Amino acid sequence: MTTLSTGLLVGAFSFVVPVAIWPGEAKLTAPLFCSSQATEPMVVSDTFHDSEGTSTNYTLYCVGDHGILTNEGFALPMLVMLTAHIVIATTLVLLATLFKTRTEPVRDRPVQGPLQSEPNPHISTEDYFEY
Repeated sequence: MTTLSTGLLVGAFSFVVPVAIWPGEAKLTAPLFCSSQATEPMVVSDTFHDSEGTSTNYTLYCVGDHGILTNEGFALPMLVMLTAHIVIATTLVLLATLFKTRTEPVRDRPVQGPLQSEPNPHISTEDYFEY
């Protein structure tokens, strides 16, 4: 359960990578979205200023010969990237967990002491001598 939750947590943090750090990561999803006519991926950022402030949208375009241009948006490439981040993070944590459990020394069971009898057992002489 911790492997999956760690993968989901890392995946959630991975929203920062494609939006703030490297929007061009959406180009990696081009083989899934671009057609055979428009194979060259391009990520375009559009910045808007309005009464609420400044916002930037990223859009994946697929460009081909002779001016062919398809708008693939950013939501589906973002979902694919998020899924890939979650799968990669979960796999890495799972492998690290498996590696850790294999390299840990096997702890022996605690050694039990010798069986103890009563502190002063009654011993008869019949026990020592045969008739």
